[in-house]
Amino acid sequence: MTKSELIQRFQKDLPGVIAHEQFAPYRKQFEDQAENIRKKAAVAIHLYLSDGHWHFILIERSSYEGKHSAQMAFPGGKPEPTDLHLEHTARRESEEELGIPSQQGEKLAELSMVWIPVSSFEVTPFVFLHDERPTIEINQREVAHYFEVKVIDLLDEASVSSTTIHVNDQVRMKDIPCFILNDKIVWGATALILAELKILLQMD
Repeated sequence: MTKSELIQRFQKDLPGVIAHEQFAPYRKQFEDQAENIRKKAAVAIHLYLSDGHWHFILIERSSYEGKHSAQMAFPGGKPEPTDLHLEHTARRESEEELGIPSQQGEKLAELSMVWIPVSSFEVTPFVFLHDERPTIEINQREVAHYFEVKVIDLLDEASVSSTTIHVNDQVRMKDIPCFILNDKIVWGATALILAELKILLQMD
């Protein structure tokens, strides 16, 4: 896939709910219980060409006392008062977590918002295109590891699976749709975002 072909993929209409549906069968039961006021957040999808393959970056969050401890995710978080907009939030968080300068990367698209029931965040994903592989320096307080994932692996149907999630000692969620990427289980909101990204990248 050439750079121009990649850019064209993101000029299509967003599949949104259609893309999310496969990876969110358990969410519908929470919709009526949703808080009236939801919190905003933003994440960044950094695309770049390296060794002849398109890649993007996922992180494994550090362990902490919180709802998203040690989860696989895109770099991102909630807005600071000084953020001009959610794109600014995605860029700032990428710099704080991965050391990617906030001015780097051409914005290609803003993907469909994803709601996270457990924390009531409405997450907006932004896609950024880099002319070369970004230099990564993780903030170990927030990020345990980062992973450079090949787009071709996301597009491979073998990456789609299901798993059991142990929420706590009393709660287990069975048959949760997920992706297996770089030998890591990716589920929840990140899987929904990946599902839409996958459809867009498959479009002709």
